[in-house]
This record gives sequence, structure tokens and C-alpha cells, in this order.
Amino acid sequence: MPQKRDECLLSLLSLSIKLGVILVASVSCSKLTVAHQHTRALYREVEAEYARQQEHLLVARRAFAEIFQIDHGGGQRVMWDPPPSDDPERPAAGSP
Repeated sequence: MPQKRDECLLSLLSLSIKLGVILVASVSCSKLTVAHQHTRALYREVEAEYARQQEHLLVARRAFAEIFQIDHGGGQRVMWDPPPSDDPERPAAGSP
């Protein structure tokens, strides 16, 4: 009789351990799913902001190109020389 009782206790103990492992695995999977969904939402948000910033950059480039264009038909643009260098060992741009 005590042997049957010990077997029953061991069976209950193994069942409780298995249920505990299943519970921990289920909670972990749930948390990972929520974290994954949150990460995907943040990624979509960042992607949308990146697209907006790219559009702003494109508009700014076009405006800059139109401002500094001399001949609208020929595509010639104003060329700016860099400021003279303060370093006496370094020659200014465009000098031989």
C-alpha cells in the first residue's frame, strides 16, 4: 500500500511539473507575441516617418535646384567657390 501511495505522489509531482513547464512556455510565447507585435508597430511607424522625411528632402532638393539655377532651359547652375583656406600650408581650391 505505501508503494502505491508513493507512485501516486510521484505521478502527481511529475504531472504538476509538466503543467508548470507548459504554463511557463505558454506565458513566454504570449509575451513574445506581444513584443513582436509591438516591434512591428514601431517598425511601421519608423518606416512611415522615414518616407515623410525622404519626401521633405526631395522637395527641398528641388527647391534648392530651382533657386540656384541660372538658365531654366540649359541646366546651368551657379557654382560656388569654397572660402579661402586659413591654413597657409594648404592651397586654396582651384589654385595650381
